[in-house]
Amino acid sequence: MTDNSRQPTFIIAGAMRCGTTSLNAYLREHPEIEVSTPKEVHFFDLHFDKGLDWYEEHFPGSGTASAIGEATPDYLYDPVVPERIAATLPEVKIVLLLRDPVERARSHYWHNRSRNREDLEFLEALQSESERVKVDREGWDRFSYVDRGLYGEQLARLYEPVPPDRVLVQTLDDLESEPGIVFRRTCEFLGVDPGFVPDNLGRAVNAYVRFRSMWVRDATRDLPRPLRNAIARLNRIEQDRYAPITPQARRYIRDRTRADNAKAEKLAGVELPWVS
Repeated sequence: MTDNSRQPTFIIAGAMRCGTTSLNAYLREHPEIEVSTPKEVHFFDLHFDKGLDWYEEHFPGSGTASAIGEATPDYLYDPVVPERIAATLPEVKIVLLLRDPVERARSHYWHNRSRNREDLEFLEALQSESERVKVDREGWDRFSYVDRGLYGEQLARLYEPVPPDRVLVQTLDDLESEPGIVFRRTCEFLGVDPGFVPDNLGRAVNAYVRFRSMWVRDATRDLPRPLRNAIARLNRIEQDRYAPITPQARRYIRDRTRADNAKAEKLAGVELPWVS
C-alpha cells in the first residue's frame, strides 16, 4: 500500500544539460523541501513497472516536508512520461529549465565525450543523429543532440495531460544571471517560503569535467559523499570549457530548431532569449 505523504509534490522534469542539477541542489538546502536520493529516480521512464511503493522508497525523509520532489531531466523528452505522471500523480507540479538548443546540444556532446561515449566530431555527430537514435534505446538517449532541443514538440506533448498552470518554465540563462529570482519563483510555485536563500545559490553543479578513469568514477558512487568527492577531485582532469562551436554546427542546429522553439515560446508564455 502506498503512502500519499511520501509521494512527490513536484518533479524537475527537464531538460537535460539545462541546469536541473544545480536547481535541485539549491532546493535540497531548503528546510521545507525534501528531494529524492538519488537525484534522478527514472521512475516514469525506466522503472515504472516497479510500482509506487518502489518509487516512494526514494523519499526517506521524516514526512514533515511541505514539498517533496525529484529531478529526472529525461522525463520531458520521453514521450510515454507525461501520461504516466498525470495518471499517477494528478496534482504534481512540473518544473522545467530550458536552454538555447545550440548550447544544450554542445553541452550534451561534450558530456558524452568526457565519458568516452562519443568518437565523432561535433558536426558529424549532429549529421549522424537521425540514424544513430534509431539503433536502440541507448542510442536514442545518448545521441539526441538536436532532437532534445525541440522544446515546442515536448511542451505540447506535456500539456496534453498536464494543465499548463501546473508547469513552471524557466531558462538556464535566468538561472545563471539571476539565480535568486529563479529560486524565489520556484519556491513560490512549490508553495514553500520564498525568502529562504541557500548558501550554494549561484554555484554551478554538474559542470563539464573530464575524468582520468571512468572505472574509478563509477566504482565510487556508493561511497560516503566526503570520500567520494575527495576521490573525484583527484580523478578529474582540469581543462577549459568546451571547444568553440563552428558556424556550420551552429547553423545546423538553429535551422532545425528555430520554428519549434518559437512555438515553445508561445506555449510556455515565457521569453526564450535565443528565439529571434
